[in-house]
Order: sequence, then C-alpha cells, then structure tokens
Amino acid sequence: MNNEKKPSVTLKKKNIQNLLDFCLDTKQEFTVLPKQGNDEWTIEINITDIFKAISFGMFLKENKMEANGVTPYISPAKEATAKSKVEKATDIKILKDAPIVKEEKGTLLDLETPSFAFDDAYQK
Repeated sequence: MNNEKKPSVTLKKKNIQNLLDFCLDTKQEFTVLPKQGNDEWTIEINITDIFKAISFGMFLKENKMEANGVTPYISPAKEATAKSKVEKATDIKILKDAPIVKEEKGTLLDLETPSFAFDDAYQK
C-alpha cells in the first residue's frame, strides 16, 4: 500500500463532472469515494508530475474549488486592506458611541478682536 498523501477535493454531486472531465482530458488517475450522510464525494487524484500538479492547481483556481487540507493563500496587500477596513469600522463605531462635545467660543486674553502689532523692519 502506498502511504503517500494524494491531493483530494470534496465536491457536491452536481460539480463532479467538471473535475472528472479534467482528469480524463489530462489522463490523470483518480478515485471517487462517497462521503457518508450527504451527497458530497471525495475525489483523490494521483499526480506523478510537477507540471500536472501545476495544471491541477490552476484548474481548481479557475473553477473556484479548493483542495482538502490546503489553506487558501491571502496576499499581504489583501490582508492589510482587510485589517484597515475592520479598523475603520471600529473607529466609526467608537465615534458614534462617543458623547457629543459642544465647543464654546474661547477668547484669547479677553480681547474682543485680535490685535497684532508688527515692527517695521525697514524703518530705522
């Protein structure tokens, strides 16, 4: 028995045909196993070549499928924008919850109108 882990995809019955067509077109050996309790099926693909592995990954991405046991890659740029959106949302919530403070008209040195005195640098 071979102990190597094979890539597998769990799909609903209606989506199996696309993956089976891909395996037949690329002459990939595959195994279809039913999952108990629902209409999902696990399809294991026996990949022996790196180029076939790359084409399989590209096929999965095009068809918005994910291999079992693989966490999706999130680029740092997308992760930063997602964090900034969360921070903005929390800032807005904090601003909404903050009490409203009315600004009073402050007077500087109790003067009605500000006065400025300039020394003329050109006059001697």
